[in-house]
Formats: sequence, structure tokens, C-alpha cells
Amino acid sequence: MSLFILVSCIVILLIIKRSFFRNKINLNKKPMFLNRFKLRFKNKNRLREKLSESFSNTLMLDPDSNITIHSWHSELELREKADIHKARLSKYGRSKMNGEMLFLGPKGGVYKYTSEGKKKYL
Repeated sequence: MSLFILVSCIVILLIIKRSFFRNKINLNKKPMFLNRFKLRFKNKNRLREKLSESFSNTLMLDPDSNITIHSWHSELELREKADIHKARLSKYGRSKMNGEMLFLGPKGGVYKYTSEGKKKYL
């Protein structure tokens, strides 16, 4: 009986010692979430996304700033610019795209002014 108690005490002490050293090693290492956090902000793609997002926000706030659309833009960029254009039309009633100021009509149609000063619905 005493041999059983002695062996069980030794096993318990070994388990405690092992868990203590595991915790000590983990305390010395930096947590994984901090490493992921640092890598995310050092990532070049993240910086590009952040710049693109700030540019989109400035376009949203000013309906008089020009939105240029070219054939070499990706589909994602084209959709984003079209969404910004639609949002500016609905919010401000006007939006400038490819150098032309477009207006939202009273019935929902989109028009622009010609050189003669007449409305041309699109």
C-alpha cells in the first residue's frame, strides 16, 4: 500500500513539474496573436488596401472630384468606382465621372448638360 502511495506521489510531482516547465516556456515566447497583428500591419497588401480605402472615402465625400474609369482597371475596381458614383448620385444629386458632371433627375433619370445648356438624359 505504501509503495502505491509513493509511486502515485512521484507521478503527481512529475506531472506538476512538467506542466510548470511548459508554462514557463510559453511565458518566454510571444503570443501568436501579437505576431499575427504585427505581420498584418507590416504586410504591403494591407497598406495598399488601407490607401485604397482612404481614397474611396475621399471620393465619397466630394461629388465634384472626378472618377476616372479606364479599360485596364480590374473588375473589382470598376465595380467599386461605379458603386461610389451611384452613391454620390443618390446622396448629393450629382457626380463627376470621366470629366463629365452627371445629375440625378427628379424622376430618377440621369442626365448631363450639353454645351447649349440643354439636359441630355442618358
